[in-house]
Amino acid sequence: MARIKFVQSWDRVAGREQEYAAFMSADFMPVMKASGLAIDSGWYSLLGGTPHVRIESLAASVNQIKGMLHQGRAREMLDRLMNLVGDYSSCIFEPLEWKRVSQVKKPSPRAARLLLSWDACPEENELLRRFLTEECVPEMAGVGLKAVFFWRLALGAGLPFVMEITAPDLAGLLNAVIDPRYLDWMTQMEGLVRRHESRVLVRHEDFLGVIRRIYGRAIRSVSPDEMNSMVGPLGE
Repeated sequence: MARIKFVQSWDRVAGREQEYAAFMSADFMPVMKASGLAIDSGWYSLLGGTPHVRIESLAASVNQIKGMLHQGRAREMLDRLMNLVGDYSSCIFEPLEWKRVSQVKKPSPRAARLLLSWDACPEENELLRRFLTEECVPEMAGVGLKAVFFWRLALGAGLPFVMEITAPDLAGLLNAVIDPRYLDWMTQMEGLVRRHESRVLVRHEDFLGVIRRIYGRAIRSVSPDEMNSMVGPLGE
């Protein structure tokens, strides 16, 4: 069964890095897993806009997502999350019925991602499909990129189509997007869509690692009572 993707996005609140890092590892991730919406991957946007944090879960249906999020513990956890982040939003994507370009699997620890999003011109949709699947996808390996999946926005706000692209690491991705071949693809794409945008993402775990290295001592010094006063109970 083709799975759908539930995406939650937000920006952390400045000055609350300690609580945020502790909450994500000790509460958010475990509760999402227990609710049936385990985190498939998490990303932090380095280039391309906000919100910066993008957390992804896979599900079988929209009803499964709605049911899980209405569970008491999951609802409580999301309420506490709102105390630590801003500009929260969520959306649901379904597989775009184009060529499946790769197996869906968890990214490697050093992987970086490029999200290419667009709003299609209906009269150019077939040309765009052929351009992306028959020209861009097969040639991406030549610039160090790998197309992973195409998605269509089912619920939520944002550009309606997304192509996931990965690279082994951030350096490789940044080199790829300044390659003349990639720039030529983007120029051609501009003539086939109303609007498009790109985001360069790194693993959210790397972002949390930076927080822990900078604020590690402070995080460890936060007592359970202090954490409870900031974000609520941290589980049973």
